[in-house]
Amino acid sequence: MRKDHKSATVFIFVGFMLIAVFAIGLMTSRNPEVFRSRFRVDYTWEAFLHFCVDWWIPAGIIGFPMFLISLILSLWRESKEK
Repeated sequence: MRKDHKSATVFIFVGFMLIAVFAIGLMTSRNPEVFRSRFRVDYTWEAFLHFCVDWWIPAGIIGFPMFLISLILSLWRESKEK
């Protein structure tokens, strides 16, 4: 595997993670109790949900184009090699 293939994979993964932050933040901002347990408190999960709610708009703005462009370029390079 060449170096440019690895960098494309990293950008696809980062774009996918930003899309996940976008989705979780969007759902949590609309319904704050969607990911929270009623009888248990997990402070790490609460901090992650708070992060997602604070950053879901920039994550969506950056994540969707990054994922799509990286995926299209990766598929184009692969078809060009074959």
